Parts: sequence; C-alpha cells; structure tokens
Amino acid sequence: MKKLLILLSAAVLALSFAACNQVPKLVSVSIQLKYESLALSEAGVPVSVVSSAGVRYESPTDANGVATFQLPLGSYTASVTYKTASSGVVLVFTGSNSNVVAAADGTATYTIDLNRVQSQQIIIKELYFGGCTNPETEKGYTNDAYVILYNNSELEADASDIVFCFGAPYNGNGNNKYYVDGKLSYETADWTPSYGAIWWFQSPVKIPAYSQVVVAIFGGIDHTQTVSTSVNLANSAYYWMSNSDVPAYTNAKYAVSDVIPAANHLTCSPFTQGNAWAMSNASPAFYIGRMNASAAKALSENADAYDTTMGTAKAFYVVKFPKANVVDAVEVWSTANVAKSQVRFSSDINIGYVAVTNNKGYTVYRNVDKEATEALPENAGKLVYNYSGGTTDVEGSTDPSGIDAEASIKQGAHIIYSETNDTSKDFHQRKVASLKK
Repeated sequence: MKKLLILLSAAVLALSFAACNQVPKLVSVSIQLKYESLALSEAGVPVSVVSSAGVRYESPTDANGVATFQLPLGSYTASVTYKTASSGVVLVFTGSNSNVVAAADGTATYTIDLNRVQSQQIIIKELYFGGCTNPETEKGYTNDAYVILYNNSELEADASDIVFCFGAPYNGNGNNKYYVDGKLSYETADWTPSYGAIWWFQSPVKIPAYSQVVVAIFGGIDHTQTVSTSVNLANSAYYWMSNSDVPAYTNAKYAVSDVIPAANHLTCSPFTQGNAWAMSNASPAFYIGRMNASAAKALSENADAYDTTMGTAKAFYVVKFPKANVVDAVEVWSTANVAKSQVRFSSDINIGYVAVTNNKGYTVYRNVDKEATEALPENAGKLVYNYSGGTTDVEGSTDPSGIDAEASIKQGAHIIYSETNDTSKDFHQRKVASLKK
C-alpha cells in the first residue's frame, strides 16, 4: 500500500511539472494596414502588438500590407509608425487598434486605419541677404548673400531638382500691382510670380539626414578678405549661382573661388532684363520649388508663361511659376517699412512675415520645432538652451523655442525646424549669420 501511494504521488508531481512547463497555445493573428479604406500595400513595415502585461511582439508586413503574428491567448494593442519619402515629401503613417484579441476559437484578422502626416524634407534654413557694414568705409556691403537648404528629416533627401525663385515686386514695400480690391490677383490662381530668373543645379545633389547645403548667391568667395565683418563663402562643399553661362549677367559682384568646383555651379535663363539677378537686400520674397533643369529652362524661355502685370517693359517681366511646384517660402519686410509693406505670397503658400534690418550682418534664421527636436531620443543631453542669438534685445525677434540650434548641432544633436508655412512663426532675425557662428 505504501508503494502504491509513492507511485501515485510521483504521478501527480509529474503531471504538475508538465502543467507548469506547458507551452502556451498560440493563435495566428493578422493585422491589415489600411489608408483611406485601401490596403497600404507596402512590404516590410514594422507592426507592433503589446499584451496587457506589456509583452511586445513585432512583425513586418507582406506585400499586401499584412503583418502576421503567432500570439498566446489574450488581449493586445497593435500599433504602427511608418516613415517614407516621396518626391521630397516625408510621409508619416501612424495608427493603432486596442481591440486585438488572440482567442481560442482560431485565427483572426484586424485592421489598423492609418493617418497620414506629410512635411517637406527640404526647407530654407537661413537666408542671408541684407549684408553688413564695412568698418573701414562705413558703407554697406551686400555681395555676400547666401541661402542654406536643410534636410529636415531622418531620411536622405534628393535636392537635384530644387530651383530658386523670387516673388514680385522686388521689395515688400514696392508698388504691388497684383493687389486688386485689397487682395492678390493670384490668390486663387495656380501660379505665383517668379521675378528675374529661376536658378537650378547642374549636377545631382543629395542632402543627408539633418544636414545642409550652402548656396552662394552672388560671390562664391571669401568675403572677409574684402570686408572683415562679412562671411567666407569659398568652400569646396558650397554651391554658387554662376554667371558663367549667362551673358546678360555682367555685374562685377559675380565672382567665384577656384575651390568651388564647376559641378557646383548653378545656372539660369533670365527672363527679366538686368545685369544681375534681381534680389532685394532689404525685403525679398524668396522661395524654392521642384522642377528639373530642362523644365525650368523651358519655363524661363516660354513667352506664353510671362506676366506683365508689373509692367510691359522686359525689366518687369515675371514668369508664372506653378504653385504645385513650390516647396518652401519666406516673406521678408524691411523693419523701416513694415507699415508700407504687403505680402507677396498667396495664403496657400505662406502667411506672415519677418522684419529685418539690412547692412548689420543680420540674417533670417529658422526657428526650432522644440517638441519634435526634444522628442528625438538621440538628442538626450545634447541640446543647448538659453538661446541668445536673436535680436530682441536690439530690434526684431528671436527663436521662441529657446534652443540654440547651432550650438546643439555642435554637440551632435539633430535639429528639426519649425514648418508651418507662416514666416512669422517659422523665422526670426538672427544677430550673426550662422556661417560665422
């Protein structure tokens, strides 16, 4: 009898041990990604499901946008964040479903309806146009203008088809004949004025994530050799708006250093008469668009695309640039003429303005998107605060984020800049051009 009890006890212990180590039942669960009621047919998109106990599982989608999991019985929350770039636009798809259940009665398919947020990869980070004052002659010096393009994303950007344009009129306080009954005549049109010329790259241009390219507008030289308070634009990595292939542009301010390779020279086909590109050193309306070189050249030379609202003489011609091709814009007004100035962009391109005083070395610099920049995990301990580079203490504006972008970049931080299509929110007047630090 004693032997029988020992055998029964051993059997019970064996069954208990097997029960404790039993592999849980797995159920096949599929997650279908959809956008606007259609399947997001993209393979390799990582989908996560998290159990009520916090256990995470991940699986990529197949070509039909379906991610398949083998899950223990229980309740889960599925989520996805997917980023991609298309034609210079960053697309972010996000969504979740908190009602996913792995049930004992078999397989199940659930859906995540995605939301899409898009933003431009390439933005205008800085526009330096107002020049500085020569301390020896006390005269203004404005041959040192430049613009910085910035890749405001974590994905490499292709800037090869970026073109550079100016709105009309030349100055924000100029006689703007496009205003009719207090409104821009092209407010609801499919085009916006481009004055002077459209400039384009002549070689492929790639911008790594959170990086920039500098484009010298007139003199691609070390301007500090002429005016000590100016900037050095003689750099082999920089680009230059060249007059080499533009016979009409004979102005002496066009100059370039041998260190800037010919492949980095931009060109244009002027449609407004003049011996240099028409750029205001007080209050420009500057914008960038996307258009390949052949299309930009054809548009520039197409008389049917010319508009003569500003005047019938060739000195006033503008080209009707397609709004759909506009990527980014900045509206600048002269501090001394704010009351007399009018916006030159329709509201679907840009609203607001930034006031700037020229001949002081000030520059138009982009504000930091504080929330987005602080959210990047790689920025932990690298962001520099208490920004004092604005001109609030003198005249003008500053970055409300309080983050010193250039100092943070030196610390290895990745900066995400504000992108609201409202110049008054996206830019401020900076005391010193960023290339001078």
